[in-house]
Amino acid sequence: MERGKWLTVSAVALMVSSATWAAETPTPKPPAAPPVIIETALSAAGDHVPQCAFDGKPDTYFQSAGPVKAGDTFTLRLCQPARAKRVEVLMGRSDGTDLFDAGVVEVSADGQAFEQVARPESGTAKADLAGRAVQAVRVRATADGAARLAIREITLDAQPPVPVFKYPIQVRLDYTEVPEMKDWCERTRRLVEQWYPVIAEVLASEGHTPARRINLAFRKGNKGIAGTAGANITAFDAWFNAHPEDGGAIIHEAVHVVQAYPRGSPGWLVEGIADYVRFWIYEPQTPRRRFNPERIRYTDSYQVTGALLAWLVETHDKAIVTKLNAACRRGEYKNDLFKEYTGKDLDTLWEEFRKSLVKK
Repeated sequence: MERGKWLTVSAVALMVSSATWAAETPTPKPPAAPPVIIETALSAAGDHVPQCAFDGKPDTYFQSAGPVKAGDTFTLRLCQPARAKRVEVLMGRSDGTDLFDAGVVEVSADGQAFEQVARPESGTAKADLAGRAVQAVRVRATADGAARLAIREITLDAQPPVPVFKYPIQVRLDYTEVPEMKDWCERTRRLVEQWYPVIAEVLASEGHTPARRINLAFRKGNKGIAGTAGANITAFDAWFNAHPEDGGAIIHEAVHVVQAYPRGSPGWLVEGIADYVRFWIYEPQTPRRRFNPERIRYTDSYQVTGALLAWLVETHDKAIVTKLNAACRRGEYKNDLFKEYTGKDLDTLWEEFRKSLVKK
């Protein structure tokens, strides 16, 4: 829901009522499980999250919040072993500071037993692996250091190629008020991390870098379902204990994190885009509202606006959501954009959409 506001139980109950109008769009396949995960007990400094060390961009980097100690590790773990020709690890920040030489680079064929293959020299560690099976690459500190650990990039030349993190993200989870929900909260965190790249790709725009850190907090109470302020998502246990299957509500909030619109964007469109991503990208199989064409307006927001957007994608402009998102992000949204994108004004499009509902 829109930043700083809360979604009530009654509103969501209305949105997910049975029966449906749905655009005839193919059901997208859910994203595959991430081919790589990163494991480290080191806290990240700011938005220099662990995934930045494997994003294909040497100008970004992971940085620990504090100095490293002997035994600290940073592990890149593949879900399936790959045949690796070469590994290279660039240490330090892009300005040449926080170089790290008091450690080793190790690889593992099974993710359990590690073997040293290189030591960093002047911030670079590299090794020829000659096609050996690799399931994990680990940087391990061998001595306490005064500097923080910074890893600009891990490069693994392997077959099959290992995709990098195009949109690095770290979800920091807080379930201290609801410890009994730990397992559910952990699954939800993984769900957000898995779908975040999909959301970011759907809502990509030139010059925009999505937030790299989300704070996801689960609180005790029934003040609502969930709300988002900036990159902070807060959800309440009453709803999710009663509806543990409703991961879509959290996906809706993650969309708001990616949107990052300035003030001034119309709330009906902000929420409509969020529900379009939720119901037509994340969970297109979920039953949606049955609309009465005589009692709805495009400004009704949520699923009503989401349904209009899905219909426009199907019938007029496959990129219209991406275009509207970019305009909102630039602070340049106006209703006239619908005519610019489709050749028809918003009111005309709305009447055509309502007539399509009558036909169904």
